[in-house]
Amino acid sequence: MKFYITTAIDYINGKPHIGHSYEKVAADVLARLNRFKDEADVLFLTGTDEHGAKIAQFAKDQGLEPQRFADQTAGLFQKTWDNLELSYDRFIRTSDPDHVQTVQKILEQIKANGYLYEGEYTGLYCVGHEAFLTEKELVDGVCPDHKTKPEQVTEKNWFLKVSAFTEQIREKIEDDELRIWPAERRNEVLSLLKQGFNDIAISRPNVKWGIPLPWDKAQTVYVWVDALINYVSGAGFTSDPAQFKKYWPADLHVIGKDIIKFHCIIWPAILLAAHLEVPRGVTVHGYLTVGGQKMSKSLGNVIDPNVWAAKFGSDAVRYLLLREVVWGQDGDVSEEKLRARYEGDLANGLGNLVSRLTNMLEKFCDGAIPEIERAHIPLDEANELAGSFRFHEALIKIWEAVAWGNEYIDKNKPWELAKTDPEKLKKVLSEVAAQLQEIALKLAPFLPHTAERIRQALQGEQIVKINDLFPKVE
Repeated sequence: MKFYITTAIDYINGKPHIGHSYEKVAADVLARLNRFKDEADVLFLTGTDEHGAKIAQFAKDQGLEPQRFADQTAGLFQKTWDNLELSYDRFIRTSDPDHVQTVQKILEQIKANGYLYEGEYTGLYCVGHEAFLTEKELVDGVCPDHKTKPEQVTEKNWFLKVSAFTEQIREKIEDDELRIWPAERRNEVLSLLKQGFNDIAISRPNVKWGIPLPWDKAQTVYVWVDALINYVSGAGFTSDPAQFKKYWPADLHVIGKDIIKFHCIIWPAILLAAHLEVPRGVTVHGYLTVGGQKMSKSLGNVIDPNVWAAKFGSDAVRYLLLREVVWGQDGDVSEEKLRARYEGDLANGLGNLVSRLTNMLEKFCDGAIPEIERAHIPLDEANELAGSFRFHEALIKIWEAVAWGNEYIDKNKPWELAKTDPEKLKKVLSEVAAQLQEIALKLAPFLPHTAERIRQALQGEQIVKINDLFPKVE
């Protein structure tokens, strides 16, 4: 059984922020969850989107060549994901040689199949998106995301016949051959398809920093088309055809709601035009906000996940993102909320339980668990909830078991049983240990470092003292 999961690749026009992290952490949980399944073979892909006129200008403003700028910025993203313990199998960059080769080969296939044509296009071009927008996508005449008025641009381009595939894409979505979560996003895509979808430009002239069309060197592959094809190149389309055959189609694309049109209409059209299978699923998350406002440089409310990870630990950041925000909806985050979760759920809840149990095992049982019991609260439902993107509900279930463990210790008072009923003492500690073992197992995809520390403690490899797992943060 294989499972191929991807995130959107991040455009390198800025540094990584907590919004980028949310998607990546969720995808990592799903990748880890699937690796725990018997005989599961997982491929987890993330990376950076590095081409386009905007990136060339960013590099020029810093006195750098585009490739040098891309190398530096991609490195920041990769370091951030490593700091958050992401278990990706490949970090792909659109400047990677095998990706460049794949883009050109895919587009040559589409041209040979008769789905590309040359034409002229006049439209409203948003520099921030590096994409054309329609009048109905504007709010008061400006791009709703960048608050800028698009430029009226007329260009000669190569076009993809998206219109040839819209009915086929609609049928695949309605038949759940291409599943889209949550339901409101599925309905949104079906509504867009019902309205009709125009052919799109797949190339632009006069853009030097990008991938040239093999048959028309004056044209560079449009940055969005270039970026989408990473899901194919990352699976080995040109570099490892056997691997590609094994993993394609992708089982799940994890994306934000602002790029749903590209992933659920344009991307399937590209694949169908190249005679490739469409992905099996797309799951869509909302925006993270700070104080109810979308993060932006101008507001000065952009949060660097590296700062939070250094202060509170990577597992605390992962916990906040998936416990605080309901998947598919917008959610508000802040350091105040992180600190509250850290001190409450993590330190006083889970950390306290682990510390109390391991210290009593050491004091009363020479560090060994007397006899393993069955967990009082089975947590198989947590896996099912996480697998259906209900991450916050899965964590609520796990913390119900954490609360039970602490309450069970308080109720039975093992320190008194040590004097009055040694046999019952052993049973109580075994029951709590069994529950904690189940907690650690189900927590491993979410908080990998913490789960491993608990496993080691239960095997007698270490005693976890109070504040060991979640030290006090000033």
